Amino acid sequence: MITVYGRPPTRALRVIWMLEEMGLPYHLQNVDFARRTSDADFMQANPIGSFPALRDGDVTMTESCAILEYLGNRYGPTKLTPTPHDPSYPVYLSFLHLGEASLCGPMNVIIATRFYAPESQKQHWGLDYAIDNFLRKAVALKRRLGESAYLAGPDFTAADISCGYAIGFARSLGVGDRLDPILVDYLDRLLDRPAYKRAAVVGQPRP
Repeated sequence: MITVYGRPPTRALRVIWMLEEMGLPYHLQNVDFARRTSDADFMQANPIGSFPALRDGDVTMTESCAILEYLGNRYGPTKLTPTPHDPSYPVYLSFLHLGEASLCGPMNVIIATRFYAPESQKQHWGLDYAIDNFLRKAVALKRRLGESAYLAGPDFTAADISCGYAIGFARSLGVGDRLDPILVDYLDRLLDRPAYKRAAVVGQPRP
């Protein structure tokens, strides 16, 4: 049985969404973020204490986008993870990693500022730069979506899970009114997928 440590709306949502899209059984191990470092089982799975972590038999993994690749390759073949011989593979791989490295990276600054900074430091140059940086890099999505329905082409893939999560994350942090309408429409299409709807509300293992 696959075990996922963490819960929505953290990056664990990416992994749960992928599992739901693939129809794979899993166990969601809820971990209290505030007390995560005292959770021995979780810290053994991920010593750096970030969400998510995954156990699959003898396999232990961290980093949500790496886990998406693992699941697709381990339990595929699936259109969710194109193979290296697929013409869509290069663009798929680029957007799979852009969703975390380029889009979610700036969001970390916003989270830290909004939820952890002293009141006197909640407005600063770094916060404005992080938001602008996210929006500047999101232009790559807008351009791509002007060419195809999804990021890797006509089919939904794990790259859409990666970047869709990032866009939704940004909207939840108050950046929604600055998103291009193309990205808003794209996100709404993704959030209407049955697998996403199941993933977003999951709190206990699926029967």
